Formats: sequence, C-alpha cells, structure tokens
Amino acid sequence: MKIGALLPKSTFYPLLHHNLLKGVQAYLHYRQINAEIVTANIGYGVDADLMLQQAETMLLENGADVLLLYADQAAVEKIAQLARSLNKLVLLMHSGAKYMHAWEPHPAVLSNTLNHTIHCRLTGLYAAGNAADAAVCTSFYDAGYAHTHALVQPYSDSGGSVQYNFVSQYILKDFNIAPLTDFLHANPQVQTLLALFNGDLAHYFLQQLQQLTLAPQLQIFASPMLLDETLTSVHGELTVPFPIRGYVPWVSSLPHKANQLLKVQFEQYSGRAVSLDSMHGWETGIILEHIFNTAAGHQFQAKKILAALADITIDSPRGPLRMDIATHHMIAPSWLVETSENLEPVIIGENVDTLQVWQDVVREQPAGIASGWINTYLCA
Repeated sequence: MKIGALLPKSTFYPLLHHNLLKGVQAYLHYRQINAEIVTANIGYGVDADLMLQQAETMLLENGADVLLLYADQAAVEKIAQLARSLNKLVLLMHSGAKYMHAWEPHPAVLSNTLNHTIHCRLTGLYAAGNAADAAVCTSFYDAGYAHTHALVQPYSDSGGSVQYNFVSQYILKDFNIAPLTDFLHANPQVQTLLALFNGDLAHYFLQQLQQLTLAPQLQIFASPMLLDETLTSVHGELTVPFPIRGYVPWVSSLPHKANQLLKVQFEQYSGRAVSLDSMHGWETGIILEHIFNTAAGHQFQAKKILAALADITIDSPRGPLRMDIATHHMIAPSWLVETSENLEPVIIGENVDTLQVWQDVVREQPAGIASGWINTYLCA
C-alpha cells in the first residue's frame, strides 16, 4: 500500500506535522504493515491550488492508493473532486474546530478529526449547568473558528448569560488581559470564564490570570487546546488557583489497553512521549491498517472503502471510534477533565454517545455565509 501524505506547517506547534507522521509510522511499524509513505509539505493549508497540485502528484504520478491530508474542508474541495473522479480515498485529518463544509459529505472523503466542535458544545452545556453568568475569553486567532460558536451558543441556549466578551491580541508581546481584569473587578458577580486559547497564548493567559487577587474565586470552562497536557512542559510551569474544566478528545492517563499500547510503542519507536498529535497519527494508522487488510475486497476504491467502514468499530486510544455514515466523520467519546493546580488533567466524566452530540452540531450550525480564518486550526 502506498500512502501519499500532505502535511502542514504550524507556528504555534512546530512539531505538529512531525508528530502526526511519526504516529502513523509508529503504528504501521508496530503492526508490520507493508506500506510506503510519500510526504509533501502544504504550508499552512491555505493555498488550494498548491494543495491540488501536490495531490495530483501523489495520486497520478506517485500512484498513491490513499491520500492522507491534514487540512480544513474549504481548501480540500478541489482535491475531493479530483479524488472522486479517480475513486481514490482522501483520509482527511484536522482538529474539527470548524463546522461541516457545504460539499460534505463526499463519496471519496473520510474525515478523522479530533471533534473539537463536539467537545466545545459539551463544555458549553456543562458550563450552563454550573454558572449563570460568564465572560467569554479568547484570542483574535482562536476566535476565528466555529469552535467558539460551538462553546458559547449552547451555553446561552441553556440559560447561561454572557456578560462580557474579551478578545486578546494574537502576538505574544502585545498580549494583555487588562480589559478583562477591569471588567472582573467591576463585576464581582461574574466569576466564570468560557475560554478558548492555544499554545503560548493559552499559557500566557493562565499566567496572567493566576496573578490576580481575585483568581481563587474564578472557574474556567475551556476549549480542548487550553487543556492540552503539553502546555507546561513546553512553555513553563504554572500554579493555577482555580479549576479549569472541559471536554477533550484524549487524555494520556486513559486506562484503555489501546492507550497503554500507544504510549509504550510510540516511545519505543520515537524516543519521545506521546502527544495529542502523535495519538491522532497513531489512530489514523489503525484506520490505514483496516484499509490495507481489506484491500482484496475494495481494491482501494473510495466508495467501497467507505461502505466497508460503515459497521466497523475501531479500538482507538481515545475510545471506540466509529464512522457516522451520514457525514463520513469519525466519532469518538469525549472526556470531561478538571485540572490540578499544576495543570494536570484528571478525568471526572465522559460522554460516550457523542454521535448524538455530533448530529446536534450538524443540525444546529449556522446557515449562510460566516466569517473566519481560512487556515486549518493551529496551522498559522
């Protein structure tokens, strides 16, 4: 099996594409799958014509059986049309921070995302049951994705009241939470924050917040990347005197055998501890193995591959992974965590019926034209 992999760059997470690829390679190596991976760089995933050119090279010149692609839906439409004409499968990966695109579902595309809109929706609903009033806090960058709406709208629809919106700068040297601080001091009844940040912005937001005199009274309901386990190891230690809660796709402490296997095998293969990105790559490797093992029946024809996946449950490190046949999106459980003061996530709940949540997301997403960044989330 030959796999063509189009991988992105990321300023926020410079190891993103390395970890994704290493996760795929680690799984295929562990299972001794006879697969060749040919890679190409697609920058930040915003140049649809460049991506199409790379896809043509992979599928038509290199003879890839499956095209692995880390990009958001809008930039993939031309590639999807090409794949349909060739009846080749595009295995699409991204964080799932945007809503479905108008061209989805597609007969040649399978989306294995991290389901961020699902997790944010669940977090918004959870926050509404715990706090009547809240301030929304996000960065100029993070605010440009649908996960913001997926967090805030369910909170409001379920009785929560947004009292203030704070949008920070997206360049670290300009970052300042003074307007938020002023609001919180002037409105002591608001002690809840709905927060969406990632990477160094997330770390600096928490660093500034922990220094406030009113910090111990606060509670935060967060998007998945604000709860990323690597924040402190990459950007420095934190001691936060307030709880941070939210639903996430994966936690390294999950007791599943599949997760324990991932941690052992990935570290042996790469010499590094597993991360969310490498887990995503490893999980995608499991899907690729299924495609490889059933090749006699589908001959790498996209429609037959998708039909064969309709009734399959994959044992993923994040829990049972299944394809929603209505949208061709892979759906996994969601884990509710609360952080310790050192930002270590502790699992306090779960939602295993996320297909219903995903169906709500699809049904209730806003119709019509919406503004937002064209970059794949985290690829900027």
